[in-house]
Amino acid sequence: MTSASSMRGIDPSYVFSILVGRVSTEDCDRILELLDALRSQEKAPAYEVIIADRRQDWVSEHIRINFPEARLFFCPTKTSLPELRTLALDRSRGDFIVVTEDHCVPSKTWLISMLRAFQNAPQETVAVGGPVENGVCDTALDWATFLCEYSGFVGPICPGTAPSSSVPGMNVAYRRSIIAKLDRATLTRGFWETTVHPVLQDKGLMFYLSDEVQILHKKKFSLRLFATQRFLYSRYYAGIRFDQNQIISRLAMCGLTVALPPLLLCRMAKNIVAKKRLRPKLLQALPYLTLFALIWAWGEAVGYLLGPGDALSRIE
Repeated sequence: MTSASSMRGIDPSYVFSILVGRVSTEDCDRILELLDALRSQEKAPAYEVIIADRRQDWVSEHIRINFPEARLFFCPTKTSLPELRTLALDRSRGDFIVVTEDHCVPSKTWLISMLRAFQNAPQETVAVGGPVENGVCDTALDWATFLCEYSGFVGPICPGTAPSSSVPGMNVAYRRSIIAKLDRATLTRGFWETTVHPVLQDKGLMFYLSDEVQILHKKKFSLRLFATQRFLYSRYYAGIRFDQNQIISRLAMCGLTVALPPLLLCRMAKNIVAKKRLRPKLLQALPYLTLFALIWAWGEAVGYLLGPGDALSRIE
């Protein structure tokens, strides 16, 4: 968004800095829908868009030419998504730091709804978020890839304060005054919803959900890509849970992964049943979800045994 002050050569005061790590190898031009949606925001406070790009392809050039308001910079191809976000954070100037992904498309009132959520939330609130809906609904595979990751975040949600785990990592805004003070190791070790959120919650800070802060997840995965990504994320997650010298704990958790597939499927089903919607889609996606649950368990088993390896740098 280009304000009158920036056109006069004056550095504007931004309310929001929107951080995007560009990593997608499939459906890679979906980010153009994100940028169009940001241009179409209604009653939006002043904002900036900062894109950390490890793809460096034709979409990058399209963004440079057609979306000059976006601050695009390139990073090495092995830069992890948390590192991309942290590098974008270094360049940000907004009072609130918004994190989304390069295949997510927000509602027209996304930013103003985030601002209202902060205004309505308790003073100790560090972050606000909202529901995630499926924007690619053509096939059973499309529903499976969405529900596998986001069954717990679909609407409707219960507005108000919530556990940090209830706030999705790609539909969230943080107070800059707090998140910018975190050490770099915390910011780059993993995805902020799993590494940063618990740290903030342990400090006594609060998280807040609003039904109005809505976003669409719009990525059409091939079966091969999603299976690979599910394995990588599971290996990364399990690989960082214990130190390498905690061998007994690692072996014990590796053995317990045999029980993980039914637990995961039950959790997904419980999430959807509680929402009282999307049950036919869950049944339609169940064969794929069963496969993904098995891959999930296998990834965690490998992570506990061998550590995360280079999984984090390969996650999209």
